[in-house]
Amino acid sequence: MDSQTKQAKQQQSKPHWLINRNYRFLFFGQAISLLGDQLSTFTIILWIVTIIAPGQSWGPLAISAVLTASLVPNLLIGPLAGVFVDRWNPKMTMIRMDIIRAFLTLLLVASTGVIPLPFLVHGRLPQLAQLIVICVLTFLSSTCAQFFTPSYMGLIATIVSKEQRPQSASLGQTMQAFAAIVGPPLAAPLLYTFGIKWALLLDALSFIVSFLTISAIQSSSKATGHSEQSSFWREFKEGIYFSFSNTTVRTIVTTSFIATLGAGAFDALYVFFLTGNLHTSASFTGIIATALGIGTIGGAFLASKIVPFLKLEHLLIYSLLGIGLCLVVISRLTYFAPALILFLVFGIFLASLRVASGPLLMNETPQTMLGRVFAVLGPTSALASLFSALLSGFLASVLLVNLHSHFLGMTFGPIDTIFVGVGILFLLSALYASSALSKKVAQVEPVSMP
Repeated sequence: MDSQTKQAKQQQSKPHWLINRNYRFLFFGQAISLLGDQLSTFTIILWIVTIIAPGQSWGPLAISAVLTASLVPNLLIGPLAGVFVDRWNPKMTMIRMDIIRAFLTLLLVASTGVIPLPFLVHGRLPQLAQLIVICVLTFLSSTCAQFFTPSYMGLIATIVSKEQRPQSASLGQTMQAFAAIVGPPLAAPLLYTFGIKWALLLDALSFIVSFLTISAIQSSSKATGHSEQSSFWREFKEGIYFSFSNTTVRTIVTTSFIATLGAGAFDALYVFFLTGNLHTSASFTGIIATALGIGTIGGAFLASKIVPFLKLEHLLIYSLLGIGLCLVVISRLTYFAPALILFLVFGIFLASLRVASGPLLMNETPQTMLGRVFAVLGPTSALASLFSALLSGFLASVLLVNLHSHFLGMTFGPIDTIFVGVGILFLLSALYASSALSKKVAQVEPVSMP
């Protein structure tokens, strides 16, 4: 018996390729699904620009409507979805959401006119009707994602051990960065070579692949909710209370909000920084995006190697410090080459921040509350992204538009001043995280409301 136990422990401690069998299925399924999502997002934008509203003044408004339709469920449905996620089996929830999203994508394919529709001129929907269908189906697909994403984190907590969660977070970051690098450049060739229907069919196929790989996972997890369910609103308030009363979870929610604020400002303004401060053509934006993607992949790999020697709390703090310093230094640059290197370093720290925050959140949160906690994190990040885009645009275009000042021999304009402000915000968040996590009290049981 002793020899069998020893052999089992040795087998368990032996490193496996992509952690374990269950995670391998999940990883490959989600990698294909994420690639399909990237293709679909950019295909829909190209569909609107080149087919539905070519040369129309309302084209940008149409794209904004679709992007808004994808964001609204995150803000309105996301916080509520966590209660159901905690009540349901995470694996079955993911399977159902994949089936629904595959069906919704097929409906989107039908709206392109690939199948002649009766009682319509030329058998296809008019432009406005097509746009409405896109918005409605995008809204419904995003609603499914509000249930899928927290369930994904719950399934990770079930099939991946605590010690291997940083590695799974690293692999997840690599997966997302790869999809972000490869997906957008493929969208245009697919659309113009094979047509809109085939590009969307690939997205539907990616959901089917995800469904099949998740079905192959051998998980004994049942519904994670309480055996005797209390009222919906009480469970909802318990999730909110735990998220902001637990020191570690509150710190991660706060720093994630700040990180998303910074990322939103960067996404909205870096093209203008490229042309105005670095004196480079806007066509170089693709190179910046590639550098960020490569940095994210490299950062995820490095973070997974550092974690055995560095506490996750310290990795979180150092990552925030690194991001803040990168943004401050980038704001002072006037040449493209050194900025490109720092954009790559920025991606490294951004990935290590995510590698630290995900496992920290999972380790600190009871399994029965994972859905509700992640349902708090997602909408707060979406709110930060929306607020950041609006605020940075207002600051750059209205409040600071005529800014041109000198301080300590340095020149400050509107865009680089915003970058400095965001960098300082990251540095302050690092100080906050350091102070909060140093006073952390271990909490392993769910917190009950007073």
